[in-house]
Amino acid sequence: MAPTAPERPVRYYKHYLDVENVNKYRKGGYHPVHIGDIIHDRYRVVNKLGHGAYSTVWLVKDDNSGRHASLKVVAADASEVTLLRRLKQIQADSPDVPGGEFVVKVFDDFTVDGPNGTHQCIVTEVLGPPLDLNPLQSEDYIYPPDAAKKMIAQIAHGVAYLHRIGIVHGDLHLRNFALHAPEMESLSDGDVQNPNVAKSTANSRSATPTTAYRTTEPSSALVAHLPGAVHIKICDFGEAFLWRGEPQQVALHTPHAHAAPEILFKDPVTPAVDVWSMAVLAHCLLSGAYMFEPPNAGSVVFEWVLKLGKLPDRWWAKWGERARSFDDEGVYIAGEFSKEVMEEDSQLLSGTIGRRMGEDEFAEFEKLVRRMLCYRVEDRISADGVVQSIPADWIKGGAGAQA
Repeated sequence: MAPTAPERPVRYYKHYLDVENVNKYRKGGYHPVHIGDIIHDRYRVVNKLGHGAYSTVWLVKDDNSGRHASLKVVAADASEVTLLRRLKQIQADSPDVPGGEFVVKVFDDFTVDGPNGTHQCIVTEVLGPPLDLNPLQSEDYIYPPDAAKKMIAQIAHGVAYLHRIGIVHGDLHLRNFALHAPEMESLSDGDVQNPNVAKSTANSRSATPTTAYRTTEPSSALVAHLPGAVHIKICDFGEAFLWRGEPQQVALHTPHAHAAPEILFKDPVTPAVDVWSMAVLAHCLLSGAYMFEPPNAGSVVFEWVLKLGKLPDRWWAKWGERARSFDDEGVYIAGEFSKEVMEEDSQLLSGTIGRRMGEDEFAEFEKLVRRMLCYRVEDRISADGVVQSIPADWIKGGAGAQA
């Protein structure tokens, strides 16, 4: 009788907030990384910055240059390096193109082999906390009007730059924008060490890390560099694609509240998807609230019709839930809410924005937003058009803004 192989001990893992799902450490999934690892014979891992659906992100010290950088280790089954190589080359060849200063700078890319496969690694400048974490510590998570206007202008310039060089981001929401200060690259080791360890997993399989690291909260030293000079950077190109001049059938996973209709209805997409998302972002930054409320695609489409009018026929026919709330002309018919409530909900922009702007500025802003939210892609304003339409003083911080 052949001897039986010893059974592998069963390991149990507890899920922690701000820690990636350990089940994604598998063939084709995440690559195990630990504080203190030296990757590519050059990058020493000193802390964790975060994780996404297809990657983990680490703060590293570049032993060649002595500066800190961000290292993104992509899951073995995912890929975004071809696009970022193009961005890196353009940044190297034409470093002073307007708008490029609002896009994360790519330093290096390479691959590492591990127990879960071959992983693409992307090294970029280190950025501060994403905008959804309220890095300016604003009251009620609403940014001051001058800061919000400056961010909106910077986002528009950055997106226009990407479109001019043939890149569509495809996933513009607050988590994919981060504050930047050059001083971050030269922070002392004391400012970036002391990793936030969740728990040692004591796991014997090399495919899974032995320690779970929570995402690092911004240190006081890092945050101290941010409020005085708001400078955002567009980051995370996991959904981005190269624009070749014709609508493309690309499966984007933009959050429903930020997604253009052509994404939710699975039509071919163009750079116009980014313009729609920019309008939603602008509303978030100025009001602290979604323009179109989640939690699901159906509720978002409901609010499109309520605020923007009936969908084009090809989408109207696809939306199976339309008869529950609207007649054939797109007029709200369900009697669940009072007329007064529905009139308020049908307003495109939050009243908070109106209270933070002068009357004329608010009217011009609403006109611009409506041009960004045209259902018909051909009618939607371009990113360059948005840049030209934003008041000149917004990029400086909205000098005439009202608190």
